[in-house]
Amino acid sequence: MPPSTPFDMISAAPEDFGPHIGEPFTVQTEAGPLALILDNVKRFERSMIRDKVVRIKGEALPPRQAFALTFEGPVTPVLASAMVTLQHATLGDLTLFLSPFRQDEDCVLYEALFN
Repeated sequence: MPPSTPFDMISAAPEDFGPHIGEPFTVQTEAGPLALILDNVKRFERSMIRDKVVRIKGEALPPRQAFALTFEGPVTPVLASAMVTLQHATLGDLTLFLSPFRQDEDCVLYEALFN
């Protein structure tokens, strides 16, 4: 069941996604729903998105490190780099820029960067 409040992508952190490694996130395609499995959460230890508190419309956003989510999908169809809405049973709808970066014999890997 999706959460009652939308997931806040502005304050998203690696810790929000780590517990969901191995779980499916579904994207709607022209061919129907496509399940992508969250494969990895990569932290960029030396890269800070925000190195200090930032205020946007009165809301204080804490410092955070850049990170990436890696998803594994089937060999076909291959999704083009684009903004997509992923649906997750716990996190709800997440709108991310998803980009394929490697195709193997048995899967395609996609990445969403938070930077």
